[in-house]
Amino acid sequence: MTDILGTNDPDELKTIEDFYSKMGKLPDRFDFEENIPAELIEEFHRQQESGMILIPGGYFTYGIKQEDVPEKSFGWTDSVTEKKVWLPPFFIDKYPVTNEEYDDFVKDIKTQGHIFCHLSEPEEKDHTRNTYWDERFKSEHPVAGIDWYDAYAFARWKGKDLPSEFQWEKAARGEVGQIWPWGNEFNEKACNWSYQLFGRKHASLQEWRKDLLKVTSIYPSTLIREASNYEEYASPYGVVGMVGNHWEWTCSDWSTRRHISPAVGKNLLHSHHDDGVLKGGSFSSLPGLLYPSYRGRDALFCRHNEMGIRCVKNISINLLRKAINKPLTNTAIY
Repeated sequence: MTDILGTNDPDELKTIEDFYSKMGKLPDRFDFEENIPAELIEEFHRQQESGMILIPGGYFTYGIKQEDVPEKSFGWTDSVTEKKVWLPPFFIDKYPVTNEEYDDFVKDIKTQGHIFCHLSEPEEKDHTRNTYWDERFKSEHPVAGIDWYDAYAFARWKGKDLPSEFQWEKAARGEVGQIWPWGNEFNEKACNWSYQLFGRKHASLQEWRKDLLKVTSIYPSTLIREASNYEEYASPYGVVGMVGNHWEWTCSDWSTRRHISPAVGKNLLHSHHDDGVLKGGSFSSLPGLLYPSYRGRDALFCRHNEMGIRCVKNISINLLRKAINKPLTNTAIY
């Protein structure tokens, strides 16, 4: 039991017991360091693919101090406070998935069938992005207009996974948890945000919302931009375009911070785990939505033209469990 609970301290065990009595579940343990054999990590490191960046295993700062929240116009309390989180190593795409890459996936599954899709995906689902017919979204642009089921299926088709919100945030902020990928001060040139969209800064939320109502299929002429435009503002690990431009889907459930597990079956569809975590903000966002600790959310079947994806590669859960020869304690992993 001490192995499962991650401690043999009597006071901490009493705290866990009280939590279980009240909540009916064990508390999440995000800071537990799993003892992964060095040979498994070394073997995983050798599997690096072109276009992916290794994020080393270890601790990082997740979340943000209340006094460091850049702007409190939106619901920001889920971003605080700072927490210490431990993760195994993983690879993440240096750049977000492009429309061209995503369209290749759609063409393939129309021929081969939905073999990579989630079991609870809506019946007769068409994975075509909803920006396909909008000429403003070029083939080289990051993909947008996809929902969580689209993102999930694409990642599996590529032999990869969706990042957890923990993985995404570590890749964006580095180990020490700086506020922005490029540092601790907002740089209005470092990303594609509402200033580029509207050509002005907004003095109030009311002004911003009025401008959002003007965005149509005709105006403005540019929405998303190529991620390579922001190469010099990459994260500490060299991951590009993680803030602004488009939100990025994760595999994390907004309520639990655990991996999304939608209900299976027609009558149960969307009965729980309805909201997935989105990260990074978009071309229409104010700074209060852009900082990497901010936890965006939306229903899994929503397909706005500002939702995109980048993928990760993980050490598989079954290999991790076999290697440590006991249940995983760190719930940030799964």
